[in-house]
Amino acid sequence: MALASTVGLLIYGSGRGLDLTDEIFYLVWARDPRAYALTYQPFGYLLHPLFVLVAYRLQAYRLAGFAIAGASGALLGVSLAPPSLRTLFAMHGALAALTIFFPWIITPSYNSAANVGALLIVAGLVSAFRSSRTAAVTASVATALGLCVAAFSKPPLFALSLMAIVLTVILTRNGRVIVGLVAAMLLGAVLIFLLRPPTELVDLVRQIVVSQHVMRLPNTPAALPAKLASEWGTVPLALSTAAIAAVASTARHRFRAATWAGATAVALSLYYLVACSADAIDGAIPDFIGLALTTAAAGYAGIRWPLDGIRPRSIAVLLAAPLAVALGTFNNFWAQLNFSMAFPFAALFALAATDPVRWRKAAALVLSVVGPVAVMLLAAFYPYSLADSIFAQTVAVQPPLAKGPILVDEETADFIADANGLAAGKLLVDLSGTGPGVAAVLGAQSPILPWLNPATPAWPDVVWTRLTDDERRRTWFVAPILPAFAHTAPALWLGSHRAAYCRVVLPQMNFWGIDRTLELWRPCTAAERTPSSGRFFNPSGSAFR
Repeated sequence: MALASTVGLLIYGSGRGLDLTDEIFYLVWARDPRAYALTYQPFGYLLHPLFVLVAYRLQAYRLAGFAIAGASGALLGVSLAPPSLRTLFAMHGALAALTIFFPWIITPSYNSAANVGALLIVAGLVSAFRSSRTAAVTASVATALGLCVAAFSKPPLFALSLMAIVLTVILTRNGRVIVGLVAAMLLGAVLIFLLRPPTELVDLVRQIVVSQHVMRLPNTPAALPAKLASEWGTVPLALSTAAIAAVASTARHRFRAATWAGATAVALSLYYLVACSADAIDGAIPDFIGLALTTAAAGYAGIRWPLDGIRPRSIAVLLAAPLAVALGTFNNFWAQLNFSMAFPFAALFALAATDPVRWRKAAALVLSVVGPVAVMLLAAFYPYSLADSIFAQTVAVQPPLAKGPILVDEETADFIADANGLAAGKLLVDLSGTGPGVAAVLGAQSPILPWLNPATPAWPDVVWTRLTDDERRRTWFVAPILPAFAHTAPALWLGSHRAAYCRVVLPQMNFWGIDRTLELWRPCTAAERTPSSGRFFNPSGSAFR
């Protein structure tokens, strides 16, 4: 019932809603993986074949993403299941996997792809230790597919997964496991080379390294720990304490105090979920649901130790997976666990299935089964970066960069209708920080980078330094200028040359819950600059506040 409800909800929503921020960013790369000189996540090479396969139809593309995620989750469920419960575990695995589309980012992306890769790798590692030959073959194929997906979705996940597999090969004494995992690594390399030939792959890696340096991303061995530590300060005290208790419950399992530490972790995690439920009802998506579920599952494992009926390594890998997937993003690391709730839900279900204490088993099963439905319903009513719930998407439009009609809300429909093609074929520097969907609707080309993200105030300068003088003179702009971009080179250029530009006010549009009225600034023609023509335009300067 829970699986059917979630699948039905996603199918219903697959033809509704268009996000002009992150979603268009994913479509830009999926449509043309070589579109931009700088790239820090090569997921376009992974998603492009799927986008082509569905003939660029957005709804079909989304449905394909759901099917791939559900199948990967079902495989994970089977790998965790006792022989008598494989069907039940497969259904729950599929249900849990669909939460990777929270908070209603339902178009395939690097986040959803990375989670699919992690699902496959975890399923492979767990299956590798089963005794049957079929499980061994499944483990090799699943791990190979997972490594390929991880390599192109989030390279840090690929590196960590490869390290985990190599360590497993070194530490285990099981010859069959060693052969299976070595075969998985070789097959994974073949799959990677099928997507990108070795010579081109070397150039791609070089491009990524250069991009990381130019864009000053903190994905280095020295910068990542500092980033994680600084972002831990945003985690609520209850969850910080729950995390410490969860670690204590697993690290000190020989002592009775470990059981109390596990209970503390579970209690504080549930307290956070209950405390933030009021905000969720009011439309505020909690930032750390994924972290709370992970600490709850870890605490439950500490209570259940020594985990009769389930391999401890299986639970350990499930709980480590969200942390590995979250690496490689410039957003808050700990909030990224919201995209990886599939793993703690799977861990809770696996732990509950073999729990001898009935009341505890029943409570954990309810959370692991009802939880995925609840979070996806929450996402449907308060979707990420849509102006309204998916149930209010009723106006058919043609989405940019894709085919097939999509239902959107009235505000989005008006914006697309009025802004469509206003800057067709023009170079456009969007200083508003609102997202690549604005350029896509306008029909413009954003040079160097598809999106000047609000979280990266140095990127406008990166773009501007790579444009020629002629390109700068021909560039169109989107304003009002984001305060973080106010002192960048393109913003200063526009400010000093504003008399040579004409302004078009675009329809109001909602971005991340805030209504914005954007302005398109284009170089005026010679006639428009002549006062006698009656079309001289002297900007008010409102774009530069």
